[in-house]
Amino acid sequence: MEDKKIFKLALFTAILGLVGMVFSANYITPPNVQIKDIDRGMLDKEVSVEGMVIEVKQSQKGGTYFLELMDGTGKIKLVIFESAASEIQKTNISIVNFNKRRIRAVGRVTEYQGSLEVILKDASSLKILA
Repeated sequence: MEDKKIFKLALFTAILGLVGMVFSANYITPPNVQIKDIDRGMLDKEVSVEGMVIEVKQSQKGGTYFLELMDGTGKIKLVIFESAASEIQKTNISIVNFNKRRIRAVGRVTEYQGSLEVILKDASSLKILA
């Protein structure tokens, strides 16, 4: 094959791959997991969890929120950092009012002081279900 043909084939393949990724990106979602199934093997992985908020705490500086989430299989802390919290509150929803509400959240599994927690991805990754 000539260099020009190889270049055109490679360019076409790359463009087709990028277009495919752009269109499929909206359909790729993190796995829904039960809280009991979250373990250290999932560290730094993105997951979707659903459950009842049983407690809402705010950091001393007031920017970060900690929601205790329970789904019937276990409990885990959902951390909402200040940037996401301010975006949520711009929609006239107060995070402290999430207490006793059922939510779905997408975030990254992390470990802090020996406990697993989920850090909210962004403001649009939190949905109130009931």
